Amino acid sequence: MLEKGRISAFQMAMMLYPTVLATGFLVLPTITAEYAQNDFWMTGLLTIITGFVTIYVAVRLHELYPNENVIQHSQRIVGTTLGRLTGVIFFLYSIHGTGTSVRVYAEFVKINFLFKTPILMIISTMVLLVSFTVRAGLETMGRSAVIFTPVFITPLLFLLLLIPDLDFRNILPVLSHGIVPVLQGTATPQAWVSELFFMTFFLPCLSDPDKGRTWGNRVLGAIVLSMVFVSLIILFLLGSDTVDKTYPVLVAFRYINTGDFLENLEALLLAMWIVGSFVKISVFLYVAVLSFAQTLRLSDYRPFVFPLGFLAILFSLWDLPSYVRLGTHFRYAAPFEIPAVLLLIPMLLLIIDRLRRIMTKRR
Repeated sequence: MLEKGRISAFQMAMMLYPTVLATGFLVLPTITAEYAQNDFWMTGLLTIITGFVTIYVAVRLHELYPNENVIQHSQRIVGTTLGRLTGVIFFLYSIHGTGTSVRVYAEFVKINFLFKTPILMIISTMVLLVSFTVRAGLETMGRSAVIFTPVFITPLLFLLLLIPDLDFRNILPVLSHGIVPVLQGTATPQAWVSELFFMTFFLPCLSDPDKGRTWGNRVLGAIVLSMVFVSLIILFLLGSDTVDKTYPVLVAFRYINTGDFLENLEALLLAMWIVGSFVKISVFLYVAVLSFAQTLRLSDYRPFVFPLGFLAILFSLWDLPSYVRLGTHFRYAAPFEIPAVLLLIPMLLLIIDRLRRIMTKRR
């Protein structure tokens, strides 16, 4: 195994939570409200189905091949050629996802806070910091997540200060347009929940592997509850105006004003955004580097961290040249791209493995 470090199942969960939600908190309410209107809060509930399936597939493959991740056991299931092709697909997806994630982070910071700072500077500093962390190994990433993920979660509790300003009637009428718009709106959040499959890269490195499934389900529950909580707060505060806001959560934080002394809390959102994006980008870059090294059967992944970090910067600038292009990607490409790589391919591997075992027993 290329990775010699060990982490706990709890540390794995701390890495997975921001991996799914770091960008989701800011843009998902707008994307889901475009389809589901005032029922967009339900989209978070429906993601639990995709989450359970994703976790089941990841854990089941790990149980069949305990010391390997999907890059390794795919070569044993479908052969060397197709297995390496699977590795290439995972590498391309994860390095593209690294570039996408860092571009989303940089766009938010530049548009709302660092107006005059070149976006290349914002992107480069984050990728450099992430690259040092990934090169230090999985244990460093796990410890960082334990520190930063609570910082990522805590600012959400300040949204409770908006309770006096909320209009709970905005939730009515429920399902006035039927269930179809809700299903359309849930496409993007379901796709992002598929990123829980990244646990396949952490399960072989757990010091307590018997707790992998338990903590996977726990983090899924936390993700679903967080989605529903934020969506309801935004719905009660903004109502039908949610779809017109680029960052509705930022609007909510700016709306907080308690006793004329607790206000302008968007700085908390910035802190939340930075640490959450740091953990998310670290996981994506780690998966990209590990997929690259294992597909090529290299002896060490660390020498390739900084070159692939530079490649992620190129992806973030050339592949997504504008914020409009970024929004189009989230609405129309991501709902198909992410599940195809992180859910469909692993399910096919599990089905093929099962069929092979049945045929072997019959012989």
